[in-house]
This record gives sequence, C-alpha cells and structure tokens, in this order.
Amino acid sequence: METKQLEYQSKRDNLSEVYKDLISVINLFPEKSPNDVLKYVEYAPGYSMEYFDSTLESLDYQIEHYKNQLSIPNIDYRRENNIKMQISNREYAKKEIFEIRDKYYMARDKYRSFFEFYKVIFDLYAGQDVLNCLVKFDVVIHNVFICGYSVGDVYDPINNIIKISRHELINSMRNDINDIQNKW
Repeated sequence: METKQLEYQSKRDNLSEVYKDLISVINLFPEKSPNDVLKYVEYAPGYSMEYFDSTLESLDYQIEHYKNQLSIPNIDYRRENNIKMQISNREYAKKEIFEIRDKYYMARDKYRSFFEFYKVIFDLYAGQDVLNCLVKFDVVIHNVFICGYSVGDVYDPINNIIKISRHELINSMRNDINDIQNKW
C-alpha cells in the first residue's frame, strides 16, 4: 500500500511541474493564423508552410502596385479612396502577420525545447487522455501554420480550433492530476 502511495506521489510531483511548463508553452501560440487576417483583404495572397515572409513580400508588392495607381493623373475621388483603403488594409494585415509570425516562431521553438527536455518524464507519467489531446493540439497547430487553415472564428472561443484544442489539453492535464490525487 505504501509503495503505491509513493508511486502516485512521484507521478504527481513529476507531472505537476511538467504540466505547468507545458501550459505556459502552449499558451504562447497565437490564436489566429495569417489566413484569418488575410480573409479581410481583397485579392490577398495565400499563406501556408510557415512562409510568413513570402506572404509579407506579396503584400508589399500589392501595396507598391496600389501606390503606383495613386500617381495616375486625374484619378476620381471614389477610386482614390478605394486604393487608399486597399493600402491601409494590407498595411494592417502586414502588422498582424508580423506579430503572428514572431509569436508562432517563439512558441514553436519553446514547444520543441520542452519536448527535448521533458520527453522521458512525459512519456513515462502522462495519462493517455493527455497524450491524445496533445496529438490533437499538434494536428491543429500543423493544420493552421503549415497547411494554412483558418482557426474558425478568431474572437469566439467556442469556434476557434486553437482555443478549443488548448482548452481540451489543459483540462486533460487537470483531470490527470486530479485522478492521481483521487487514487492517493
């Protein structure tokens, strides 16, 4: 009986710290993709395969094209306003994509470091539900930032796939820790 209690205590002690670190890492991932930002830009370039820079470069070319159109003599007021709006939308999208890129790369690198450091403890002690939710989270991140999928509704936590998978993973870790405590 005492041996079992020591096993549960060891598992709880090891997992509590690992789960805290994992939660801090998964919370670093952005909750929207470049394609979520670009869906509000008319004739926007597509994003996929972590090609943030090529997407930003395409936006630069489009901005340059629109600026060249502004230099056309005798441009009517409506057309000029439309062009300025197109430029403004692209500049805003660039700003958002820069933020997403920086957050994503930082989160991705910390996520990889986490698993290099904690892989053995995680594989040894983590519950099956946690492992399943982690796979789902990995798939969501891959689909959003590699395949270029949208996250759904960026501002709705019920319809944002990153928020949903993150929440499920955190809940599975919480339940795993609670299960260990209940067995004690």
